[in-house]
Amino acid sequence: MVKKVIFRVEYGGLGDHLFYSALPRLLKENKLADQVYIASNSNFRNPRIFDLVWKNNPHLDGISDEVPTLTKQISNSSQNKIVNRIFEQYGIESSAELPVEIYQQVEVLPNLVDKYIDLNYVSYVGAFAWFDKFKLYLQYPEHVMINPDRLAKILFPGRKKVFTNSLMDYAQRIAASSSFVTLASGGASLAAALKKPSTVYYGHGQNPVFHHAIHQYIRVGGTHWLRYRLGRFLEKRNTKRVKSAKNK
Repeated sequence: MVKKVIFRVEYGGLGDHLFYSALPRLLKENKLADQVYIASNSNFRNPRIFDLVWKNNPHLDGISDEVPTLTKQISNSSQNKIVNRIFEQYGIESSAELPVEIYQQVEVLPNLVDKYIDLNYVSYVGAFAWFDKFKLYLQYPEHVMINPDRLAKILFPGRKKVFTNSLMDYAQRIAASSSFVTLASGGASLAAALKKPSTVYYGHGQNPVFHHAIHQYIRVGGTHWLRYRLGRFLEKRNTKRVKSAKNK
């Protein structure tokens, strides 16, 4: 009898999909499935995420409209990385951090080689405020700003900036970077998949379970009550965003 696993990615961010990226391969290598499908009702914040993460994955057998496979309900997991916790529900356990990976070829273009800083995020990265972003831009004056917001464009008029026109364009800049500075969000997970050690910032309150061992993680600010209150406010705001968002 063919063993089939259908998994659903509930949250639609780039990092969320990368957390599942090695699941088809490891399910088959561990003889836990003969066929692996991604559920058609999985969320995608950007439709190009499918192209980058799943389209060329040789271990994925396609998209399924069937009901996702029931997973184990595990409480009090000892796994300290989100990928390990996800895979544990499918019967895959490891004492080492499980990887994130992509099979789409990302060409390293010589004309894109540079130092980059990307301080954009959608999901919760802890108690991180605009003044933290301002300080980091000042701390890395030689880094090209990737997709800076309107205020950053105003405050840093002479700074070199790039605005990516696609997810592949973004991935190519990370792949070509001689130094990449970012936040503990999708960019950090993509850099991990591309095997590009990076400097990653996060705020008080973000769980290190979302961090990748390949990177250097630095917490901004302290742990005093103002940071705690800021972190709680931003966490609640993100929870409301997720509840109301079409693709989380």
